[in-house]
Formats: sequence, structure tokens, C-alpha cells
Amino acid sequence: MNESLRRMMKELGLPNRFEILRFLSCNPANFSRIHDYMLSCGCNVSEGGLSKCLRTLTNLNLVERVSDGYAITGLGLLVLDILSNLERIFAFKDELVDAHELMELLPADLKLGLANLDRAEVERDIYKAVRTAMREIVHAKKWRCYVCRVLECDAFGMLVRDYLRGVRDRMISSTDTLESKLKLLLKAIREENLNDDDVKAVLSNLEIRVLDLPFQLAIVDGRVAFFQIIKADKTSPAYISKDREFVEWAERLFEHFWKIAKPVKIPVEKIRVP
Repeated sequence: MNESLRRMMKELGLPNRFEILRFLSCNPANFSRIHDYMLSCGCNVSEGGLSKCLRTLTNLNLVERVSDGYAITGLGLLVLDILSNLERIFAFKDELVDAHELMELLPADLKLGLANLDRAEVERDIYKAVRTAMREIVHAKKWRCYVCRVLECDAFGMLVRDYLRGVRDRMISSTDTLESKLKLLLKAIREENLNDDDVKAVLSNLEIRVLDLPFQLAIVDGRVAFFQIIKADKTSPAYISKDREFVEWAERLFEHFWKIAKPVKIPVEKIRVP
């Protein structure tokens, strides 16, 4: 590890450093204002102790002297942002401690985006979560994105009718459930008794790719998102939110894996097979 980074991590582990950076991220401040703020936060730091903290943060290039006192640097803002996200993520440590496969797959920026889980409602009753998700899915106006293992049989009839009215779906399926999804899709198309033009319309509004992922995800019209980590040995809660930052993180998550997933050709020739 870089020696400067090692020292920074050591110093930021001491009391008061993080709180000083948080305060200065709003506006520059003089020594007196910083000291008053620290005392108001319950940080019982002496003037001498605060002077030492500020000197250390300045030497680490996280804080700089300015005409009216002290200001946080660009590096300081970056470090504060990372630490703040880690602080938020730590609230979900019990959920993430055994999510090794997910952590291996996520790029760094999407890992930090897990902080947005605190913007979502946590639903531990998975059946209730599925019902909530389906209520949103059936009211899609323009598009949906999924990372899913299983869709209910009845859902495919609804999806086909949605494709006819112009709703567009992109779906990432797991390898082991792909064949059953394709069979159910073709069965739903046959049961709708569609003509060739309608079949073309349906297939033009559905794109399927395949990739095995340790989570499930759904996004509807960019207004609501659902996320669940898949674990072999236990049921994990679902996270549901209409919060803009949560939904945007979910969209970035989907787009990252959509680029990696392998396109699937829907066997059109089997549609007319009884």
C-alpha cells in the first residue's frame, strides 16, 4: 500500500478527523467556527487538539489554508464521499458479509452505489415484495428492465399484451431458467392467437440476454426499482424504492451487465407449433 494512503487511513481512523472534513465540505471556516462546531457535536476537543487535527489534515492535503481559515480540498471531498458511502453501506453489513459473489462482480463505482440501499424500503416478506413488484410492472407505460430467474406463468400473457401496446422489455435471464422462459413466452404468444404482424410487434419489443448473476433486479419506466441479492442458503430481503438516486444506481447496474450478457435468439419458428 502507498505510504501516503497508509498514513491517511491511520489518521482518519482517529476521532474528529472525519467530522472536521464533513463540516468543511459545506463552506470554508475559521478556527473558532470549527471549534464551536466540534463542541456542538459533542466532540470534546481542546483548541490545541483541534490545531493538531487541522495541521495533520493539511499535511495530508485533505484540508488547505485559505484567507478566511480552512477549506476542504478536492482530494478531501473525494475521501469524504468514499467514507460517507462506506458509512451508509455498513448499515447493511449483515446482508453483505456473505455476498462474496456479488462483490467479485461489481465494479468499484457500483459497489459504492450500494449505499443507496438506505434510500429503499426493505421488504423481508418475499411474497409481498413480488406482489408489490408485479403491481408496478403491470402499470408500465414505456419500458422495463429485468435481471430475473423466474417469472410466473401467468405473467407472460400480460407481457405479450404489453408488447402489443408498445411497452419494451430487456431481460437478463439465468442460464438454468432460460429454456423455461422461452417455452412460456412462445406458449403465451400462441394462446393470444396473434397474426404475423402482431408476432413481429411482440418480438420487436422484447430482447433477452443470458448471464448468471447473484441478484434479481427490476426497473419500471425509470421511476421505481427492485433489488434482491440471491444467496444459496437463505432468503434475502428485497429493496424497493422510487427514490431517484436508488433508481439511477439500479439502471447503471443493469446497463453494466446488459453489455456483458450474451444475446439470445428467440426461436420464432416454434411459435406456430402446437
